[in-house]
This record gives sequence, C-alpha cells and structure tokens, in this order.
Amino acid sequence: MRTHFAAQIKNARARYREAPYRQLLAEVLDYRRWWQFAFELVRPGGEEERLTRARHSRLSGGEQSVSLHLPLFAAAHAMLNSAHPDAPRLLALDEAFAGVDDTGRGELMSLAAQFDLDLFMTGYDLWAVHAAVGAAAHYDLAHSAVDHTVSALLLLWDGERLHPDETGELTAVLGSPGTRGVHRARTTEASLVD
Repeated sequence: MRTHFAAQIKNARARYREAPYRQLLAEVLDYRRWWQFAFELVRPGGEEERLTRARHSRLSGGEQSVSLHLPLFAAAHAMLNSAHPDAPRLLALDEAFAGVDDTGRGELMSLAAQFDLDLFMTGYDLWAVHAAVGAAAHYDLAHSAVDHTVSALLLLWDGERLHPDETGELTAVLGSPGTRGVHRARTTEASLVD
C-alpha cells in the first residue's frame, strides 16, 4: 500500500508542479476518487433498489434514520473487530433515533446488540427498554425553567424491568462519587483573591 500511494503522490507532483504538497496529498488520499459506497434498499418481499440521495429523501423520517444507522452500525462493527478484544465497543449517538417510532427504535437497538455495540445515546423521549437490550443505564433529565435547575434520575434496565434509583444506592454501586457541583455567585472582585 505504501508503494502504491508513494507512486500516486509522485505522479501527482509531476502533473501539478505548482500545487502545494498538502493539496496533492488531499487529492491522492481522497478515497472518493477510488472507492465508492453504494447502498441497496431491500423492501419486504425482497424487492431491491439502489438507495440514492433522491430515493432517500422520499423515505419517511423513520425509514431515513434506519437506512443510515444500518451502514453506520456495520462500519463500526467492522472497525471495532480490528481492535484489541478487550477494547470498548462504544458508539456515541446524539439525538439518537430521532423520528423513529418505538418499533423502529427496538429494531435499531436489536441491530446494535447483534453487532455487539455499546451505545451512548442522547435524545428526547429515548428509552432503551426493549427486549433486545440486555442492560442499560438511563438518566432521565428534567429541566425547571422556574428554578433554573436540571435534575437527573438514574434508571437501570435489566432486560425485563426498569429500576429507578430513588435512594441513590444504584448510583453508588456504579461508582459515582455522590457529589454535585454547586454554583456560587461572586459578589465582589475581592472574593476572587485568597
């Protein structure tokens, strides 16, 4: 591989003598010139069609999300398989599964379990209480605009039941130090000096 890319860089330098080296590297190493990802959408009943941008835009919000998560999970699985066996298989998703109904969310979580991925997710009204999920720690955040506060309640899913941590015992078992930062307003400049 090294020999191949060295030759490609040498050829690019010969063709574009005035171009900066950084630009040549960007061109030679741009995988979109020599590698293409193509996705096939398989409908119930086995009908297949190429998933183009135009076709993707005609899907429902949930179908769009599922069609993008499947290749993401497959790529993460393939990449993480090359890591040390003890390495975490963690995938972070912001606004996870937005626009996907409960059935679709369950299918996506089942897919993540099949690919042996641990998901760290944020989202609105996001619950990992599906049969495919063996265990999950869930923080339910509640914002009070009146009090200017955010409260958090830990809930643990054991694959069958959701257990709320109303006493703080579960939080301690998970290793939380049990402390919270407190914001203190400074009233004078002198208070900044010890």
